[in-house]
Amino acid sequence: MPTLHNLPSTWRHRKSEEQCLAETRGESRPTDFPIPNLLVVDADAAIREQLEHLYAHNGYSVIISPSAEASLRRLEEEDIDFVITDIVLPGIDGVQFISHSHRKYPELPVVAMTAHADIQTAVDVLKLGACDFVMKPFDGAAVLGSTRAALENTKGNREIRQLRRWLKDHFQFNEMLSQTPQMRRVFELIQLAAPTDMSVLIHGEPGTGKELVANAIHQHSGRYTGPFVTIHCGGYPEDLLERELFGYGRNAFAGAHEAKLGKIALAHGGTLFLDQIESMSLATQAKLVCVLEDRRVQRLGACDSTYVDTRLIAASSMSLKELVFEGKMQSDFYSRINTVPIYLIPLRERPADIPLVVQNFLRQHPVAESKKIAGVSDKVLGRLMEYPWPGNVRELQNVLEYAILLAPGRIIEEVKLPEATTDSYRDKRQIASSSLRQWLREKEKSYLAQKLEDLNGNIGLTARSCRMGVRTLSRKMRIYGLDKKLFKENAVTEKAPRPNHGQPALLSPRHGRA
Repeated sequence: MPTLHNLPSTWRHRKSEEQCLAETRGESRPTDFPIPNLLVVDADAAIREQLEHLYAHNGYSVIISPSAEASLRRLEEEDIDFVITDIVLPGIDGVQFISHSHRKYPELPVVAMTAHADIQTAVDVLKLGACDFVMKPFDGAAVLGSTRAALENTKGNREIRQLRRWLKDHFQFNEMLSQTPQMRRVFELIQLAAPTDMSVLIHGEPGTGKELVANAIHQHSGRYTGPFVTIHCGGYPEDLLERELFGYGRNAFAGAHEAKLGKIALAHGGTLFLDQIESMSLATQAKLVCVLEDRRVQRLGACDSTYVDTRLIAASSMSLKELVFEGKMQSDFYSRINTVPIYLIPLRERPADIPLVVQNFLRQHPVAESKKIAGVSDKVLGRLMEYPWPGNVRELQNVLEYAILLAPGRIIEEVKLPEATTDSYRDKRQIASSSLRQWLREKEKSYLAQKLEDLNGNIGLTARSCRMGVRTLSRKMRIYGLDKKLFKENAVTEKAPRPNHGQPALLSPRHGRA
């Protein structure tokens, strides 16, 4: 397995991504560099057999091909590290093959060989991207020497390519990236649910990738050749949402001059993804339950119904159980869409994934590629990992996109994070990691401490202000470790005036305070 020594040093921030994974999952990454995979292209079976034997005897993995057409398919299907090809081939000749492969795979080394060549042919194939030229009949030692030189020259590219494959195998599922055990379990659940036709309900905050999950389920199902139809329910008023879902007949309402199929019918043979499902009205929910039961959909204003074979995936950023309890969602509808629940982890709870997301985004962004942006500085990565990301991966990508635009060099040295109060983020993190009882205790402790500070530690005035007995206040102060002397000492230090005429200090602000 390659190391990161060929990647920018800015990526080696504290611990590498693969080290994080090894610690998280108790695994260690492989250290052996894979055997190079060579492709031999020649119409002559004897030449193919001779080269196959030569390479295999010297420890290489070999694939043989009789034509350029077959070789192009091999390059798409296999992970090829080196190509040696004859110039004279049936169909597409070797010159065209070298030109095409160099355009599509510019880092792939290609050696050309022929028994009928002149200097001009050699110059032409070298200009088209070949790294060397071998004459037939060839000397085995010369061929091996040329092959080893080509592989050595492209070793860095092969290491990076292998690293990317390894990262994808360990951290990536479709377009989703994670090295946390929780998200790995999400990936496993997607793989289990995808082959079935069960309804799936995806729970997650905005920006966590709910549509990516829905698309991954569709792509790994038997419906992958069918349509994947998406509708964001929150973007439509109730009547328009019903029209979009069920479609309508001609003259079903004013302005309906032509009949239109709804999203449910358009998703026939495929998957229908309903995002922001909490925005759907009770009446529309009831109609959708009928569709799920009967597998038939009736357009608005039409008399007949149509059979539909559609898989339903829904998503929400809210607690749908609470909506059922409040009477805003039908329990029957909820139970039908919640056959397989999937919970997505917010980015703030998996900060170890941030380097992976950053690296992948920079590698795929066209502007970052054109500006040859290789990474972010340690300072920037530290800021990105400390920020709580209320908008999750989507917000991180927006920040990176702006940073890419402004970056003057190959390393991003500055990022502009969204403005927000630290207190709001602290509260969000506390709520996310605490039970309701713990959160209420913390709030009560903070409230009593503020009251004691405002009233200079006066127990009687504080109890009266909090509308509780002195004994109750004293007991709570013992539980929370609040010492009245400390508040009195603070009041003396700040030279706070005592309350006048028996009025609480809360109504008479101390000097130095607004």
